[in-house]
Amino acid sequence: MSSLTKIPAGVQYFFDEEVRLRRSVEARAMRVFAGWSYDEIILPMFDYHDLFARGMGVEKAEATYRFVDRDGALLALRPELTSLVARTVATRFLKRARPVRLCYSGEVFRYDDPTERAAREFHQLGVEHIGEPDVVADVEVLLVAAEVLSALGLDDFRIALSHVDFFSGVAGFLGLDDAQRSELRALIDRRNSLALAEFLQKVAAHIEPERRNDFCRLTQIAGKEGAIERAREILLNEKSRAAVEHLGRIYGTLTELGLRDNFDIDLGDTGGQEYYTGLVFKVFVPELGVEIGSGGRYDNLIANFGQAEPAVGFSFALDGLVSAIGKRQSAHAPQTAESAQAISVNGDLVAAFAAARAQRAQQKQVKISAK
Repeated sequence: MSSLTKIPAGVQYFFDEEVRLRRSVEARAMRVFAGWSYDEIILPMFDYHDLFARGMGVEKAEATYRFVDRDGALLALRPELTSLVARTVATRFLKRARPVRLCYSGEVFRYDDPTERAAREFHQLGVEHIGEPDVVADVEVLLVAAEVLSALGLDDFRIALSHVDFFSGVAGFLGLDDAQRSELRALIDRRNSLALAEFLQKVAAHIEPERRNDFCRLTQIAGKEGAIERAREILLNEKSRAAVEHLGRIYGTLTELGLRDNFDIDLGDTGGQEYYTGLVFKVFVPELGVEIGSGGRYDNLIANFGQAEPAVGFSFALDGLVSAIGKRQSAHAPQTAESAQAISVNGDLVAAFAAARAQRAQQKQVKISAK
């Protein structure tokens, strides 16, 4: 097949209504970010591969599209945007008052899956809140995410809350080494309760069977106040209990703000990135069976590029937002482009284009015809 007609695996073209919807979604999200005082930052399309290895971790950075510059430096197309923001704040925003609130919109590139249909180019919209270690920042970014979804007509969204220290505390309590921690994380992420129970029986035979079974159930169930109460009854280690109390405070605040139906507790989420240190969350909508956004706290990431600072943020997948909206028949469905004012040249260039300019001065859409 000719390279002129074949499309590379993992990329997409967008036309007409698709483009208008994507631009509309992006604009509405960015307006919400601005409304919460987040300043837009435009980041480079590529940077040194080492930067992403420092941010995402060496293993995940292997999924980048890499190339060698003329001076021999190994570069990579950006696979995510948080690492770039972290480096920017650490090196260029040293004197800016804290907290720093930044937002972005742009393409990222990752080789996630070798299948023909797997996307390898993604558009992300997100915010980063840097310099505030308290629960105030955690609640703020969750409310920003919630407002974006509501502004797009996706009011029945669900955001599942978890905490990295819940997992870390349990792993420490069990005395697991790095390899065992990785295996435990994978079993929890796969929701494989039978394999998880067998693993705990092998590595934590000194723990009472009932307590091991309770822990397995905790990692399988998403709930509301009941999940928090159950965790308080089961957990013995201080680190995990502190994580659950932190989640309880966040969830209680959101409940009092009238958002109980939109938020759940999910202690089976161990976080998708190595740099997460506290609150983590994932965003879902009924139309899609996969997450359309995620985020969390990453208090140690900026230390990879300079002085350590607390930070929390999230990103949405534009494709996910657009797909969810496209499946709904509502006022938030794609809008038809305005009717263009047809202007014929008909042999008089000056008159035709003078009329076109007059229409454009009134922000009207025009379409020129040579005949």
